[in-house]
Amino acid sequence: MERKFLEEHLIRGTADLPVGIYSVDAAKEGHIPLHYHREFEFLVVTHGKAKIQLEGNSVYLNSSEGIFINSQTLHSSVNITENDGFSFIAIVFSPELIAPEYDNLYKRFIRPIIKNKFALPVVLPDEIVNIIMKTKKISDRADFGYELAIKGNILQMLSIYIANAEKHPYTKNTIQSEIVKKTLDYIHMNYPNAITLRDLASHAHISKEHLCRIFRDISDTSPIVYLNRYRTTQSAYMLRNTNKSISEISFLCGFNNGSYFDKMFMRFMKCTPSEYRRKVQ
Repeated sequence: MERKFLEEHLIRGTADLPVGIYSVDAAKEGHIPLHYHREFEFLVVTHGKAKIQLEGNSVYLNSSEGIFINSQTLHSSVNITENDGFSFIAIVFSPELIAPEYDNLYKRFIRPIIKNKFALPVVLPDEIVNIIMKTKKISDRADFGYELAIKGNILQMLSIYIANAEKHPYTKNTIQSEIVKKTLDYIHMNYPNAITLRDLASHAHISKEHLCRIFRDISDTSPIVYLNRYRTTQSAYMLRNTNKSISEISFLCGFNNGSYFDKMFMRFMKCTPSEYRRKVQ
């Protein structure tokens, strides 16, 4: 998995072409943790099957099927193919790629998408999936003028997508979403440290029971399960990309008990940390 893909506040591409195009192999983790970003995202599964969680709604995708993920939308994905991972292509781009905020195009089309004024189709039509695959090849070749081709393809995809939208609002529980985002931000900033459910609830200014109920409604899991899974994901990255000892990685990722680290790693990765390191190196 490309770590940059998961960084919510990363600046994608360049000021002239604010686009990130990623090929992501999620087999090593089996999931993409819950996160959000201000950019739009087109995503197509290229291998395996995945369950995509969008603000509490589950979407199941086979290979060659894709979805659009709106700005600031909480989303995650998990493999649903036994003994096999999944991979996907993602095109993540700034809304300002289409037009600046003062432009009429932005006011007529981009802002209504961001504000959920359109009921957009969940699964992408085949026409858009095909353009995504072509755009990835253009990006890989990077021939002279490829930036124009990428921008043109994104404009075409978005125009096709909007043409299939209904002009009535998509209902979304903004208050719940903001509570979960606030909790995620806290976990991502503090996961190496000791964190309790009481800490998370206090940060969100709600009760522990209320936080658990909201978090499960949005993400289909509990805050503590998410915390342990996120810590495990970070430890897996370090096992693949550093020479640090397993005990040091355990500590750096917030697991102060080695046996508990082994237990969580086995739960989420289906192997021990040492077995995982042997497999990926």
